[in-house]
Amino acid sequence: MRIGTTCKEMTPEQIKIRYEKKFIDNEYMLKKRANSSNLSFRELKIYYSEKNYHLEDKSFETNLNLRNEAGEYNLLAELLSDKNNIPFIFVKFQGENKASISERSDYGYGCILTTYGKIKNRLQAENICISDTTVRPRKDTYLFDFDCVNEAILNALVHNDWTITEPLISMFHNRLEILSHGGLPSRMTKEQFFDGISKPRNATLMRIFLNMGLTEHTGHGIPTIVEKYGRDVFQIESNYIRCTIPFEKEVIDQIENKNVGLNVGLDVALNKTEKKVIELLIENPSVTSVELAEIIGVTKRTIERTFKSLQEKKMIERIGSKRDGNWIVVR
Repeated sequence: MRIGTTCKEMTPEQIKIRYEKKFIDNEYMLKKRANSSNLSFRELKIYYSEKNYHLEDKSFETNLNLRNEAGEYNLLAELLSDKNNIPFIFVKFQGENKASISERSDYGYGCILTTYGKIKNRLQAENICISDTTVRPRKDTYLFDFDCVNEAILNALVHNDWTITEPLISMFHNRLEILSHGGLPSRMTKEQFFDGISKPRNATLMRIFLNMGLTEHTGHGIPTIVEKYGRDVFQIESNYIRCTIPFEKEVIDQIENKNVGLNVGLDVALNKTEKKVIELLIENPSVTSVELAEIIGVTKRTIERTFKSLQEKKMIERIGSKRDGNWIVVR
């Protein structure tokens, strides 16, 4: 790289950025070959069926751009497949730094739509609510603004440079951090980013999230976060973007004083078995009623009654058929 009258060796990151700008379009994930050639898409088909889309077996791979020009499965296909080697880590730390891990959960290795559902359910469960019943109407204060966190998660998934590595979610005592890789899309400025100019790094992946009704492609996500928390929650570097959502101090204080549990934010009364089923479904939506019965130590009939009760309370819903589908937590 020429600087004045001298030449300076470029860093690997600078070389990568220069190469991408000149020779690779923003849909590089469509060209990059998947690590496996044996991929299946049962879950993806279920999601599309739930949205009243009909995917033809002979054409859906072409219509969704799941193969590269050489006819091989690409990185997009790998992200959408039932099983893959792509993790998605959620880490909880005990304090305000990374000195001590209290929990590490992995919601990846499967369809990215399922991964999003798992992490969304987990964060809903973590979003503790403190209610002040001395006033009318009662005042509910949540640990964090879930709409903002949801927008940050969607942005991390859709705009992440998956050719580098997967996003990371870290939960500390006082904040939540969502880290995505790749920095800003090519030729996008910070002002355009904060103004909500929509320029997806992975346009085809964005289209699939649009089909599922998960995003709107209106560019309102970043302005929504900025309006609530300000611009300073974003750290924008050349190779990553970190969004830091601070927790409400009032809720933190209540947690410390009263040792509030995981499900305090739920405004529906749940018995012990129902709470345990919710926790296990958050961890693994594909867990079967037989497996739940063995883990909890109850009969399969009890689990089936619990499913019915939770469904009536609008806590869970069925995705897919009775034979092939899964129960997911919806609140």
